[in-house]
Amino acid sequence: MKETVIKLIEQYSTIIIHRHNNPDGDAYGSQLGLKHVIELNYPEKQVYAVGDENVFSFLGDMDHIEDDVYDGALAIIVDVCVKQMISDHRYELADEVLILDHHLNTPNIECVAHIDSSKIACAEMIVDILTDYNLQFNAQAATAFLAGIITDSGRFLYSNTQADTLEISAFLLRRGGALQWIYENLYTEELNFKKLKGYFINNFKIYRDHIAYMENSMDVTKEYNVSTFTVSRAMVNQMSGIKGIDAWVNFTEDEVGIMVELRSKETPIVDIAKQYGGGGHALACGCVINSFEETNQLLDDLHEHIVRSQNNG
Repeated sequence: MKETVIKLIEQYSTIIIHRHNNPDGDAYGSQLGLKHVIELNYPEKQVYAVGDENVFSFLGDMDHIEDDVYDGALAIIVDVCVKQMISDHRYELADEVLILDHHLNTPNIECVAHIDSSKIACAEMIVDILTDYNLQFNAQAATAFLAGIITDSGRFLYSNTQADTLEISAFLLRRGGALQWIYENLYTEELNFKKLKGYFINNFKIYRDHIAYMENSMDVTKEYNVSTFTVSRAMVNQMSGIKGIDAWVNFTEDEVGIMVELRSKETPIVDIAKQYGGGGHALACGCVINSFEETNQLLDDLHEHIVRSQNNG
């Protein structure tokens, strides 16, 4: 399958790289790292990165292109494989679609797909492919990919971190990955962000004694002057590491509905995300529900799933 990925990249003169909406560091890093490597190794190709932007835009800007650029092009979609979560659906205009992902989902669009859920980050998976074919990396590419690995591994704290993760990270550092610059951009916080953390710590609730959760209306994003992504994904782990809490869920209102971030200490919960039209990793996943009225039902489903899993374990 790795050979197919490289052949497709070599086949097309125009390549447009997509990823999921509300991008995290791995989505941004995988997208921009891949763009830089293709541009470096195939300078004759036209390569673009498209999609919505957020706090991870320090890694690089998105391109703004017209629809006709997709004529005869290859669209590569990274870090997602389900249609409803892809940013910029114009990939449908491309001649062919290639998906590179590491989540526990099955693609629901017509495509060629390379999915490896053993990798902690999509960035790690893509670097593994590119290095097998001896493609060159510059500092820009190395930094973008390294940011993806750092964020999706929780700074190498999560259980899926393996020896390969560290070896690939070392490779990226040797290629100029700017580790300190990444950390400065990721963890230097604005005052309103710090206050938002305090708001979370003081206001989350407990469901059935073992699930922590938070409900955030759009008033929260307005009051703290932050993005939906910041309230949703960047805050979910403020409820982690609490004794007796098996899972934690962050519900955040957005124009499209209620963004749901689900996390678990050790019981796989991705089936709950899939039940509500989402997906992701075994212990870290997400979905979108229509309103806060569905909150209790989702929490009840999550509770029953965890209890059933623990009893069967």
